[in-house]
Amino acid sequence: MKSLAATLMFILLLFNLQGQTPVGTWSDHLIYNTANSVAIGSEDVIVSTGSSIMVYNKKLAELRKMSRINGLTETGIGSIAWSEENKTLIIAYLSTNIDLVKNNTIFNIPDIDRKYIPGNKAINRIRTSGKYAYLACSFGIIVIDLVKKEIFDTWRPGAGSNNAEVWDITFGNNVIYAATGNGVYSADLSNRGLSYFGNWNLINALPNPTGKYTLIIYSGNKLYVNLSDPLSGGDSVYMIDGASSLFSYFPGVYNTSFDPGTTGFTISSSSSVKYYNNSGALQNTISSYSWGKTKIAQAVVDNGNIWIADTNSGLVLGENMTVFSILSLPGPVSNNAYSITSRNGKTIICGGGADASGNNLAQPLQVSIHENNTWTSVPSGTINDAMRAMIDPDDINHFFVSTWGDGLLEFLNNNLVQQYTGSNSPLQTTIPGRPNVKVCGLATDKDKNLWITQTGVPGSIKVLKPDGSWIVNPVTIDAPLIADIIIAKNGYKWILLPGGNNLFVLDDNNTPENFTDDRSKKITVQDISGSISPIVYSLAEDLDGYIWAGTDEGPLVYYNPEKVFTENLKANRVLVPRNDGSGKADYLLHTETITSIAVDGANRKWMGTATSGAYLLSPEGTTRILNYTEQNSPVLSNSIVSLSVDNKTGDVWFGTTKGIQSIRGNTTTGAVKFSKVYSFPNPVREDYTGNVTITGLMRDTQIKITDISGNLVFETMSDGGQATWDLRTYNGRRVTTGVYLIFCSSSDGTKSAVSKMLVIK
Repeated sequence: MKSLAATLMFILLLFNLQGQTPVGTWSDHLIYNTANSVAIGSEDVIVSTGSSIMVYNKKLAELRKMSRINGLTETGIGSIAWSEENKTLIIAYLSTNIDLVKNNTIFNIPDIDRKYIPGNKAINRIRTSGKYAYLACSFGIIVIDLVKKEIFDTWRPGAGSNNAEVWDITFGNNVIYAATGNGVYSADLSNRGLSYFGNWNLINALPNPTGKYTLIIYSGNKLYVNLSDPLSGGDSVYMIDGASSLFSYFPGVYNTSFDPGTTGFTISSSSSVKYYNNSGALQNTISSYSWGKTKIAQAVVDNGNIWIADTNSGLVLGENMTVFSILSLPGPVSNNAYSITSRNGKTIICGGGADASGNNLAQPLQVSIHENNTWTSVPSGTINDAMRAMIDPDDINHFFVSTWGDGLLEFLNNNLVQQYTGSNSPLQTTIPGRPNVKVCGLATDKDKNLWITQTGVPGSIKVLKPDGSWIVNPVTIDAPLIADIIIAKNGYKWILLPGGNNLFVLDDNNTPENFTDDRSKKITVQDISGSISPIVYSLAEDLDGYIWAGTDEGPLVYYNPEKVFTENLKANRVLVPRNDGSGKADYLLHTETITSIAVDGANRKWMGTATSGAYLLSPEGTTRILNYTEQNSPVLSNSIVSLSVDNKTGDVWFGTTKGIQSIRGNTTTGAVKFSKVYSFPNPVREDYTGNVTITGLMRDTQIKITDISGNLVFETMSDGGQATWDLRTYNGRRVTTGVYLIFCSSSDGTKSAVSKMLVIK
């Protein structure tokens, strides 16, 4: 008993030290430093970042987030509103899809999205009153019954049968007012026939009755409307109290939102928010914070405090409208993920890029670093367009970032320690006399030399040695753009040439400073049948040394890449047998554009596509294990920009057109020896229903799991450096409470390890 108690205490301690996210768990890595709309409830403040929802509990002063990972239907959020009476959050997506969230339950209303409506289809604003939510749409007003969770009616304010675009809605004295592109209309809410335009009345008291009115609010028995006239040089706000009068006009100021407050209302613009009482008297103006200028999308006053959705700062709390602070969650600097690099538990996101012609985007430097569940963003300064990152294989605190115009950046402990340009290195500018040093591809060889590709200059390949000296390879690649470089196990350098310029291969004979023994070759990508696929988007070498190329016609594989200089090397297309008994086969993903390829610790292939999400394939590619799409998973978008697999944690990172996310994979890179073998979760609680993961293994580890008496209950082989167990015996029953031993042996039987785990049924 004493021995068993000691074992249990050891395992509990191990769990506390090594508890990890279960395999198969999704995480979003979206931005939370921006906000475009805010809604206030009695308990919570809800803010939209445009890609997700952040909720702040006023009583507990706690933040939580909601995204597709938590079950939201989509990613692109256009507008939100809160119904205090129904305790319901209404989310309108840019697609016009609708989610209702109540008591952490999400109910989707796809009717508007699915319905064909000619012309523009958009939801501009949501207002709530009673049990209804009123959606100001490009084609009229949609009324949603929040109790029945269904569309109640469609109303069409306007002067004729052509639908006017409705920009905003407000209510007062049982009257609904609609600000439209053709004037301001009113109607009695008791009228059952508001789907007929003739039951709406145009307010003629305004100086431009049929102008474009984008914002509206009813406060203190007065109506305030926003006239948007592109020729006026700014928005004009009119007050209607019987007659109309100009309430405010500021040159160059364009208003973004009118919102009711506790004792008045706010008028928000990018440069400021003004709070008026119910009589229309100005009470407060906010035009800056202690850290800088405002960029306000919406602001709401609640019990003396002001809550601001700021596109530059995120959710801002103004206590007593005087002391301001940012409420945010950790995340990357942006949702852009032009490239992702993961190694040894560290992930670096580069959010820059170039256009299809290789022109600079002038995107302020976006480098986000994820490590130990924390995010760090690199200050941009004057540097733009981060392209790729390369993490030092021996020191994850040391890494490089290439830029499209500002040279090569070197970092230590997440701090910029050196910027290599034409003034302090052999890197060259594409414009004589002007700084435009375009660097893209980065790769390290076995001697820790950093290989770099440059576009638009003689000498396309540069090498930075560990001692800080440089090598300039004399070869100039004949291509308008030079992108990624990978270094194969045999030392060959494979370089991707975008825009249909195929591939370039260099063999420096592992002597980068001696050019006399070099061989180089530009190759046309074609399969063994002679079919040419010149547009290559991605390159990767797998654990067997095969080179995989992602093209606009699926993936191709070079099974004999070492023969590239001795013969007219052609690639193979993977044939996938049909399961219809015909004996025929089809080319793997032949109709897909493969934007990115990553190889995990089990030599399986992760492939990102332009339109069909991400695929997980068996090592040889003939078996489709998974296909993550928007329709069957929490993937943010079916358009994958970049992929990366962390060799240490097994996390698979997805950079999509709508943001960044990861899933805890079930494979890591197999080690050359057993190292810190353990399982997680450990202990396994009685309410846990997932798989247990065993990690720290060698590739193809043989695993046997026994109970404390030595009875075999399960055996398997690892995928790379990890293995999983569903906690069931061979007869399909969940194992009982107890301590279980995990015996691990290498594939050749020369190395072994033992670990323990506790299961509570």
